[in-house]
Amino acid sequence: MQKHVLGAALVLVVALAGPLSAQDDLADARAALEEYFRAFNAEDNEALVAISNFPRLSLGRNGQVVVRAEPAEIETDFALLRQVEGWDHSTLDLVEAMQVSPDTVHFKVVFSRRHADGIAYRTVPGLFVITKQNGDWGLQLQSILPATFQAP
Repeated sequence: MQKHVLGAALVLVVALAGPLSAQDDLADARAALEEYFRAFNAEDNEALVAISNFPRLSLGRNGQVVVRAEPAEIETDFALLRQVEGWDHSTLDLVEAMQVSPDTVHFKVVFSRRHADGIAYRTVPGLFVITKQNGDWGLQLQSILPATFQAP
């Protein structure tokens, strides 16, 4: 009897270990995605590099592909973004994990670019792939679709 109880307990521990690990992977990947948006809103290019995995790929509208092989290739001109678009910050409006593995998570994302008053002027859906390299989670691929909302 004691052998069966011990065996059942071992099966339960093994069964629970997988989902907990997947939950940890998902939580860590989600934290990396949120850190990417925090760094972007802080206009911190160094932090954007730190939360990226390389090579970093961006897929844009009309099939545009940008490959950034090195950290030095990541730099956003935030002053230009403010001047041209009136950008103040971006918000993550939807984050849904579509696929989760121990080293890769695919997130369905919707984000909005906003003016200083908080009003969205562009809402964009996309796919953000967060990967784990050398124990660190970071953004490795972002695929952006055409805006679903754009203020006139």
